[in-house]
Amino acid sequence: MTCTPARSGALWLLLVLGPIGVALIVVVLITAVLLIGATASTTTPAAFAVSEPSDDAVADIPAAYLALYRSAGERYGVDWAILAAIGKVETDHGRSRLPGVQSGFNCAGAAGPMQFGVGAGDHGCGDAGNAWAVYGVDGDGDGDHDVYDPADAIPAAARYLRASGAPDDDRRAIFAYNHADWYVARVLEWAGRYRGALARATGATGAPRRVPFSGTWLAAVPGTGERCDARIVADVQGLIDRFGLRLTACFAATGHAAGGEHPLGLATDLVPADGDWTRTMTTARSFGWSPHCAANGCAGHLRPPMRVVLYNGYPGHGDPAHCAAPACPPHLHLSWSHAPTQPLTPAPWVEVGAAV
Repeated sequence: MTCTPARSGALWLLLVLGPIGVALIVVVLITAVLLIGATASTTTPAAFAVSEPSDDAVADIPAAYLALYRSAGERYGVDWAILAAIGKVETDHGRSRLPGVQSGFNCAGAAGPMQFGVGAGDHGCGDAGNAWAVYGVDGDGDGDHDVYDPADAIPAAARYLRASGAPDDDRRAIFAYNHADWYVARVLEWAGRYRGALARATGATGAPRRVPFSGTWLAAVPGTGERCDARIVADVQGLIDRFGLRLTACFAATGHAAGGEHPLGLATDLVPADGDWTRTMTTARSFGWSPHCAANGCAGHLRPPMRVVLYNGYPGHGDPAHCAAPACPPHLHLSWSHAPTQPLTPAPWVEVGAAV
């Protein structure tokens, strides 16, 4: 091998561009390399996040576990509430005294608070495999991969969910964790109870806030054919993406209550994109809706930014079991909190839960 051609090329550059020109090229190349390296080392955040745990989450999840769920969710870019829901369904956050939780393994060879397969084989109810060998981590840096230690097991579960499709397809990831539709539904139900107010992670995140009118009233919600008040479009997109919903109505000059939020562009009618109505139930519960307050839309009981959630138990709303078509088209209704205003006019301020 010879380096002669390279020397000739360098000499040619020096002659044509001069010392200053060559120096500028070197600076540009070094800057590009540094930028590429920085980009490669950056972890892409989850497309959607929640700001704080709900009251139910704080009351039900041990504080140490809650901190681990949230930190593991942030580290691996998955929804911490789904992690927590899996922990709840599997072992009640490590409180279960069934075989395999504190020590040993269960009849499928699963172990620990997140019930990872540890390669113990079938002991009467199936074989959970050995996912721990692939996804087990030393979450607390103590030099040990301990399937019984929540500090290791919870981040390992987050790693497994990410590898299985979360957060882009949470349902597929949960099904990979346990191949049963009832399991997916139960995890999503608990996740809905545990989530607090919503916030987009693709912009600045934070607590829900009041946004004043800035001159642009209605804006299209991409891919839906509907328009909403521009200030809630990011929230609406986030809800659709996170819960797998389809938007059927937002702003409407007629056909809805004149004193409601549809004529303001501050209400959404939502249905499940795939016909699975557990999606709308999970969405409703994530804002604090419950059957106990359903008759008045749970006004005064909801987490920001919602004013009312109209679903099962409220006339003219709900899933197919509570609202039968064609007289009552099934749907979930969400209304955003806002300053008083006249119909068909923008509200002076709107409370939103996402960066807009």
